[in-house]
Amino acid sequence: MKYIHHILSMVLFIGLISCEKNLQVDPPDFEVRLSKTTYKVGDTIHFEFSGAPDNITFYSGLPGADYRFRERTQVEGGIPKAKVITQYGGGGNQLESLRLMVSNDLEELTAEGIAQAIWTDVTSQVDIATNPTVVESDYLDLSPWVDTEKPFFIAFKFVGEKDPITVPGNWIVRELQAVTELPDGSEIPVADRVNAGWSIIDVLNPASVWTIRATDVVIIGGGRNADPSEDWLITKPLYFTKVPPDTGTPIQNIGSNLLSDYSYTYTTPGTYHVAFLASNASADDYKSVVREFEITIVPE
Repeated sequence: MKYIHHILSMVLFIGLISCEKNLQVDPPDFEVRLSKTTYKVGDTIHFEFSGAPDNITFYSGLPGADYRFRERTQVEGGIPKAKVITQYGGGGNQLESLRLMVSNDLEELTAEGIAQAIWTDVTSQVDIATNPTVVESDYLDLSPWVDTEKPFFIAFKFVGEKDPITVPGNWIVRELQAVTELPDGSEIPVADRVNAGWSIIDVLNPASVWTIRATDVVIIGGGRNADPSEDWLITKPLYFTKVPPDTGTPIQNIGSNLLSDYSYTYTTPGTYHVAFLASNASADDYKSVVREFEITIVPE
């Protein structure tokens, strides 16, 4: 019986070793062919594959999708910038009732926190609409007010005055774009109207309040002789040096059909660092290879 038990133990041991070996994977056999490296805007770029990797991820080289920055979480030497697109919705003539404010001193997103924070009014340094025409400002360099060690806030402040002649009117924020401009001229998105994480804070007169809509943010200022109002629309904390790692687009996963090619089109001239990351993986092992290209896109 001891002999039989010994044999069974050896068989089990060999089986476990065999299973462990089966969890190891080979490096991917993967190559990418490209007929040329210069294309026009709108051209369809055709990448031809050979080999049979389990997974393929495509990095276009566009901002946020550059393989070289897949582990980057912080940048240095960039310029923090922001621009706004506004529209005066009419219904009044208090054309200075909308102010663009910035702060790195806000500790609490409440009326009390707003009052205690130090704010800088930068309205005069951007173009704000004064009529129903949609107005897009140039980028404003925020360097004088951004402290990279502190969270930064951008806010739209609405102040309506009670007046028998003038009327606060209505304002529409069509867009906010905050970016970090890198030394090479490229830009890293920091926030826009959709992902700004807006906080709406009513300080005075709840009859007027910011409203977030699908395509914009609006405030109705009230009619003639309306009670005074003060309302804030504030972004989430913004960090111009902290960035999310760039990510690629999975185009083939294990179990899906094996790709023999892939096509992509660029809409903006420039030079793009393109990469295909191919990998084989198991529960205990991962091996990968990357194939990279510098592609130039010229105007039509």
